[in-house]
Amino acid sequence: MQNKSQIPHKKICLTAFIVSCLILSIFYYDETLLHASIPYAAFITWDARNQTSFTEKTQLNTTTSTPSTTITIDSNTTAASITFKETSTASVESSSTATTASKSKYLVSSAKCKIPDFQPFNKEARRFYKKRKYQSCSSKKRLTSVTVADRNATLFVEDSVVPSYSSSGVKCCYSYVTRAPNPKDPDGKIKLSQCKNFDSNVTVTSDPVYVKCLDSKTGRKTYENVHSFILIDDKVRAKLNKTSNTAEPMGVLLVGVDSISRLNFVRSLPKSHAFVERHGWIPLKGYNKIDDNTYPNLMGILTGFNNTRAYAVCQPTVVGKLDACPLLWYDFAEAGYVTAYAEDEGAINTFNYRKKGFVRPPVDYYYRPYVLATEKLKKVSKDGMTYCTGAETAGERILKVAEEFAVRFRGYPNFGLFWMNSFSHNDLNSPSGMDDRLAEFLDSLTKSGVTNTSLVIFFSDHGIRFGPIRKTLTGWLEERLPFIYVSFPPAFSRLHRREHANFVSNVHRLTSPYDLHLTLRHVLELGGAPGGRGAEGCPTCRSLFEPAAGDRSCAEAGIAQHWCTCSDFRESRVSGKAAAALADFALKAIRGIVGASSEGRLCADFAARKVVNVRLSTGDGGGRKFAVFHVETEPMAVFESTVSYVGDVAAARFTLSGDISRLDRYNEHSQCVRDAYLKKYCYCRGGGSR
Repeated sequence: MQNKSQIPHKKICLTAFIVSCLILSIFYYDETLLHASIPYAAFITWDARNQTSFTEKTQLNTTTSTPSTTITIDSNTTAASITFKETSTASVESSSTATTASKSKYLVSSAKCKIPDFQPFNKEARRFYKKRKYQSCSSKKRLTSVTVADRNATLFVEDSVVPSYSSSGVKCCYSYVTRAPNPKDPDGKIKLSQCKNFDSNVTVTSDPVYVKCLDSKTGRKTYENVHSFILIDDKVRAKLNKTSNTAEPMGVLLVGVDSISRLNFVRSLPKSHAFVERHGWIPLKGYNKIDDNTYPNLMGILTGFNNTRAYAVCQPTVVGKLDACPLLWYDFAEAGYVTAYAEDEGAINTFNYRKKGFVRPPVDYYYRPYVLATEKLKKVSKDGMTYCTGAETAGERILKVAEEFAVRFRGYPNFGLFWMNSFSHNDLNSPSGMDDRLAEFLDSLTKSGVTNTSLVIFFSDHGIRFGPIRKTLTGWLEERLPFIYVSFPPAFSRLHRREHANFVSNVHRLTSPYDLHLTLRHVLELGGAPGGRGAEGCPTCRSLFEPAAGDRSCAEAGIAQHWCTCSDFRESRVSGKAAAALADFALKAIRGIVGASSEGRLCADFAARKVVNVRLSTGDGGGRKFAVFHVETEPMAVFESTVSYVGDVAAARFTLSGDISRLDRYNEHSQCVRDAYLKKYCYCRGGGSR
């Protein structure tokens, strides 16, 4: 029998326990507010299999009021709703993870654009971060090297290194590497000349060269490599002679690393980030991509075209058409600049992946033959990319030729684009293994004097586009905000004080690749050359040497709503039926894309499995609102769509706002089609192969 005298004490204890929990909850809530203030997102899941909806574990915080949440599920009517009573500035913790913003709350803050300032190591991001170690491709020193003297170079065998390759000595030969164009593939093949024997050294007159060494006794191949070096031909010599008396000529060096967001740059490349910050490189914190992948984002910089016009005007899938494309390096060449372009991972090069490349070398120093030759060496893959090409990493080879080009033409007008895919394209954490090498490269540019004479742009095209982080709000933001840092020669701020000050004023403003295109044209104008046309893809864009509009919308920056990070999310009501309607709308749009292609019959029809991560915005001030949501399908794929609507989302008619993203890796399952755009929306009937 229960002792009644103990009951009040138990009630008191229970009450005290509940009060303590409430106090702790309030304390935790207040602590969260000290670090969190980001756009609001409602996470709803609609499951097509059981026709019910449910919320993922979601916590909402706001600086001005405590949110209340009401969840209603009616299994009989298959209707479900979730209501958030919320103010305009809030933060979300999805699956018990916080996405925290800095004290300033926004990278860009205006009436038309609010880009949240997430912390690099917020709780969402920390779930996916894992530092990688650098992996060397060889423990041995290189057996051969090249020294250069203007028109000629000397290939050496390093005698002191020979014993590490063979105890009985080596016999070496070299071949010249040249392009081997054919009518259907003008930019994808190389050939080697007959391998000529040499002893300790030999003069070479063409770049690049392949070298092979055999064991003197057994005849077994013990070493091979490909060397690139800079020889100055008559055409380049004429440019140098013409500009040798020019006062303070400024070079332009663009160094790009694929798929690294502004936040992942800080996380994965802390030494590189510390270097650019310490040396006063200027970031563009509101730099927003304009399209999905590398080609349109680089073409925005190089041509000022949007993706549609870049394909229409430049026709990259037709042999010879890219040669007539108005790429920016042609304008620099016309102005007397020595030009260069290099990119690793030859199969997915910007102008060669599902494209025909160039019939003629588009620049004075075109490194594609060198890259293709290195990929014939022993390869080691990492994260599905070519990591080692012989004894050197593919990425370090690009850094090496970039530095050689910039140093060789230091003090002369030069324009170089050097792009790396191999250690960053496929994995969020892969770049961390190259941090030391990138920091050393940046330091070398400084110590060699390159940054004293050249405008150096260190940047990316977008953040990581695939993988689990993309399902988070952090991943959504990072994918759209690549890192970019710019270093100006000291003389620039003295000679062009207004332009430099204006560039600095744009650090916290919304900017895009079109602005960068116009900035590079402005560099030509400052040097006395005609700047040429504007950015066709964005008539309202302007050079970053002019102040960007403080109250600028994505549309005014040439950024489609689907890629825009400016939306401010507020109080919303989303129902299970509405989520189902969103899924149906997205899949109808995908079917339209697939059905419009002659290859579409090879693709399976997608059916919705569930809708996750629905985020609703407050709109654009003109009555339109926006929804961003993910649809998981059968066959397995994950699509991200942005739609606009007017009124209540539950009863709205939707309009697709730009493109539809694919968040899972689809190459394996889309081999049956050749159309690069269709691949994103195709899951081949029968699994994937043609």
